[in-house]
Formats: sequence, C-alpha cells, structure tokens
Amino acid sequence: MTVPSSPESDPLAALVARKGAMWRTYAAVDARVLFVQVNKNACTSLKWMMAAIAGEDLAGFGPSLGASARDADDIHDRRQWHVSPRLDEMDPELRAQIHPDNGWFVFAVTRDPRARLFSAWQSKLLLDNPGYTSYRKEDWYPRHPVSTESVVEDFATFVDLFVREPHHRIRGDGHFRDQVELLHEDVVTYTHIYDVGDLGRLQVDLRNHLDRVGWTGELTLPRMNDTPLRANGLAFGNGIEEQVRKIYAADFERFGDRWDLATIDNVPLWTAAELTEVDHQASMGRRIGYLRNQALAFRDEAVAQRRLANRQRARADRLRRKLDARPTTAVAPPGSLRRTMDRLGRRARRWLRRS
Repeated sequence: MTVPSSPESDPLAALVARKGAMWRTYAAVDARVLFVQVNKNACTSLKWMMAAIAGEDLAGFGPSLGASARDADDIHDRRQWHVSPRLDEMDPELRAQIHPDNGWFVFAVTRDPRARLFSAWQSKLLLDNPGYTSYRKEDWYPRHPVSTESVVEDFATFVDLFVREPHHRIRGDGHFRDQVELLHEDVVTYTHIYDVGDLGRLQVDLRNHLDRVGWTGELTLPRMNDTPLRANGLAFGNGIEEQVRKIYAADFERFGDRWDLATIDNVPLWTAAELTEVDHQASMGRRIGYLRNQALAFRDEAVAQRRLANRQRARADRLRRKLDARPTTAVAPPGSLRRTMDRLGRRARRWLRRS
C-alpha cells in the first residue's frame, strides 16, 4: 500500500495544485537539477539549456497550436518534453529527494520588475502575440503603427490599468504576476536564486555541479531576444516608475537591492529601425494568430464530428444486434429494420471518413 506523502516529507507536492506551478518546473533527474521558471526572465534560453541537460531530443520540439510566433518558442510546449518528468508524474520518493542537502542544484532567476513588465507588455501585447488576441478590442491595447510617443503612452496606459484594476484578469497571467508568487519559496529550497545579470555566474555554478555528479555534456545557454525594444528611462518617466514600484512592491521588498534604475536610464532611445521591426513582428503575430484561431476552430469541429460519428456507429451497432436477434427474411421490405440499419451504417462510415 502506498503511504500518502506529507508536506513535511514531500514539500514539492504542494506545487502540483498551485496555479501553473506544475508546468513551470523542469527537472533533469540524472543530473539532479531542478529549474523553477519565472516568466520573462530568460526562460526560453534556460529551458533549452535544461532540455539538453535532461537528455531531451532537441530536434523533437516542433510547431504546435500553442501561442508562439518563433521556432524557439516550441520549447514552451511542456507536452513535448518526454524525458523531464512533471512533478505530478514523478515518483513521490524521488520528488521528496529534490533538495540542495541531497545533492540537487535547485535554481531560479529574477529580473528587475520594471524591465520585466515592459518586456512582457511588449512581447505579449505590442507584438500581437497569437495567444492574446482576446484583448485586442480593449481600450488599453497598444496601437499600430508605433512611434516613440505611442509606445510610451500605451505602456503608461497599461501600467495605469494595473493601478486601477489590481485584480484584472491579465494581472494573473504568469508573465505579469509577482515573481515572489512564482518562486514558491515556502516549499522550494533553492541552491541559489540568480538574477538575469548573473547568468554567467549561474553557468559556472551549474557546470561545477554537473562535474560533481558526472554529467559530461556540453552546457550551452543560447542567447535569445524576443523583443526589439529595450526598456529605457523614457518609458518610466512621468511617475510610471513609481507606479510600477507599488504594483510590484512584494518583489522590490524581497529582491530590491539587486536592481538599480540607473541601468534602465542608461539604455539608449529606440531607433527608427527598432520601431519598424516592432510593426513587422506585430504584423506576423496578427497573421499567425488568425491562422491559429482557424486551426483551433477546425480542430474543435473535427472533435465534434468524430463524436457524432461515434454516436452514429454505436446506434448502427445497436440496430445490427437487434436485427441479428430476429429471424431473417429473404427480402427486406421497404422501410425494414435491415434497410434502416444499412443506411445508418453507411452514414456512420461517411462521418468517420470525414473526421
């Protein structure tokens, strides 16, 4: 008999029930590495690195109906990970062992909330990400074509949305949630929580760990940038910086000593070429979103048709069983049970071919 694990003996079991947490944890069991993803914090690069450590077939990640616009985004489809187990699929005894004291390297990455918010807003809304089409009719959705002025104004409008409606639906999206919520430090014991500016240190520490456990593969952290515009001081003027500090007060309280606004202030203004690239990527995002919505609709229709075909086939089978139980006749008169059954059988076969 399997004895249920307790929070004390298996604290990571708590993540299974927490919103999205199960899908944001990546374990390389043989290498004893656990990565807890925080959205928009170099997570695409870190997932590709983790996939290699876990022994996934990197060429096996392909296009899906997920909300992605780039080949690199295929890594976000957790269903395409076949070696790295989800926490709910993991043996409780193994899951209970995931702790630095047991030789595991457990890590996550943080980011300045100002840069993170601007990046998430740009990636998901300004670039018309295919997964965010439902927001396009909102009055706070960014405009196109873009200009420096429109980007600053529309970002300010979005920040104001969080001030006015702190419980707005999009605030609960992982890309816009507080980082302290996504880290789950109450149940996850970390070897170290790095910042995006410390990725070089992360690679050194991780390489040392992998050497100790005998993992001899190549450790590669690909550089990927999915947004043309870097957060700069212009985007945080006129009180926007102070508003963001209030919105993400929990993050600043926990990690605020890591971040300096001067780093953002020193980023150059956006060039005409960068603004043009925003419009180019947004047009692709809109087109991909349209095609994705069509594909999802076709998929739903195919599922509905297959269910209908299955019901027709089941009805035909029931009629056939009734017919087989009756005495046979030489000629089936018009409107007979056999003719009805044959007609339903043909109809069911047509449904099956279409589906």
